[in-house]
Amino acid sequence: MKKAVSLLLAMLMVFGSVALALAEATTTEKNPWSNLDLSQYEEINFYVVGVQGDDWQEIVDQANALMIKKINTKVNFIHVSWGDFQSKYSLFLSGDEDIDLIYGAAWCNYADYVKAGAYKGFDWDFVQKYMPMTAQSQAASSWKECESNGLYYCVPRDDSSISWTGVLTKQALLDKYGFKASDINSYDKLIEYYYAIAAGEQGTGVYAFNPQGSYPMEGPWYTYRYHYMDVNAGAADWMVWKYDTGKAFDVNDLKWFADTDDYLSYCLQMADFYKKGVFPSSVISNDTMLDDNFRAGTSATQYAAPSGLQGWQESMPNDTIVYTNPFWDDKSETRRGNYMGYGACFPVSSKKTERAAIALDCMKNDPEVNRLLVGGVEGRHYTLDTTTNTYTPGPEAADYSWGGWCYLLQHDEDPKAKLSDEMQTMQSMYEAAEVPSDTFPVNGFKYDSSKYDAELAVISSLVNEYRFSFCFGIFGDQTEAKYNEFITQCKAAGLDDIVQDYRDQLAAYIAK
Repeated sequence: MKKAVSLLLAMLMVFGSVALALAEATTTEKNPWSNLDLSQYEEINFYVVGVQGDDWQEIVDQANALMIKKINTKVNFIHVSWGDFQSKYSLFLSGDEDIDLIYGAAWCNYADYVKAGAYKGFDWDFVQKYMPMTAQSQAASSWKECESNGLYYCVPRDDSSISWTGVLTKQALLDKYGFKASDINSYDKLIEYYYAIAAGEQGTGVYAFNPQGSYPMEGPWYTYRYHYMDVNAGAADWMVWKYDTGKAFDVNDLKWFADTDDYLSYCLQMADFYKKGVFPSSVISNDTMLDDNFRAGTSATQYAAPSGLQGWQESMPNDTIVYTNPFWDDKSETRRGNYMGYGACFPVSSKKTERAAIALDCMKNDPEVNRLLVGGVEGRHYTLDTTTNTYTPGPEAADYSWGGWCYLLQHDEDPKAKLSDEMQTMQSMYEAAEVPSDTFPVNGFKYDSSKYDAELAVISSLVNEYRFSFCFGIFGDQTEAKYNEFITQCKAAGLDDIVQDYRDQLAAYIAK
């Protein structure tokens, strides 16, 4: 009997050991970083932008608790406001800041910082070793957009969704000035509404549009209005193509963004806005975010995609927020955007680049960590419908909005906001107007400016000097003269040669 019991115990111990080994093996197989030595606890610093929400710290603390368990790493998320981020960007990268990850995008002069050596380059072996989940899941075409001279200098987001912008306003203001939301269906009608508010609210502290001074107006009022597709928006080598001429794309029709009659028309429109009080007189120095101005009632309008309406309605329950569609007409077209709209770069001064890459891989692709950072807590901040792959804002959505700050962590296959029937109709209309990628075949193209680096540096300085004064009409009655002065100086610096070189390189890229 004792022998039988002993034998049974021995067998149980063997079976237990085998089960434990199998469990450990399974766990190892599920851990994509198991081949890396993560025994040393590390902390990395990640500079981020966006709208935090009241629950932001709670969410990042929960995410960190998960990452400490999974990769023995804590991420110190250092939030910088939109108003400060771009103006302080060069300071962040100067080497005086302890920083391991930072946003990279054209509007943050990504290409210029690559050329200046501010970011570390890395190869595919690095991606496969330290970012195995990203290597496996990231859209292959996205890597072309951040490659330069055989190395990558950014990890782009995995999201290239189609969207369009409408204008939000309050029903009370529409009623006050005799408009209906359906009336504001063109630029002319929106301008009429702007001017009515500017005149009627003079001296009240309410403006038709009250943006922060670093929030440019070129998107809706230039590229949308005059039917341009563009590349490198916001950069010194920003190029545009007018798509409503009836002609197929030709590189010779590519123009520098400001060297068009339409850009002058845009500048004159902004000057008229400024003159009539659409903006505050101090707009150029205003560092309060447009979101905050709209929420506080000092801006009568705000820009948003259809998916943004419900969130605004939830966050402003004492107002009736409505969506208007003035920027769309029967010639408008949409295209799938670049993956490099947002990305993450490793500053050259980082001493923990490998661990930062692992942490980014976890934030981008670990299901628990990623969903927490993107959406918050299900049931509180959002509700998920797995059947339709959509989400709706939860009861605490105003305290942590979906994708409110972690844009570079999102994916094409992520759940989309569930829209009302009216907003879904709008979104479907925008999506139906998508053109094939070869209509404007620029995705993945990287302009090599080495031949004209000195000239582009001069032009970049001129753009920084003039652009925002044009955006907000600061030059007033001198706008056209200042525009001609600006273009003359840019051409004297070699603009035409740069544009032709850009066209030649793009033609060669397309011909491959």
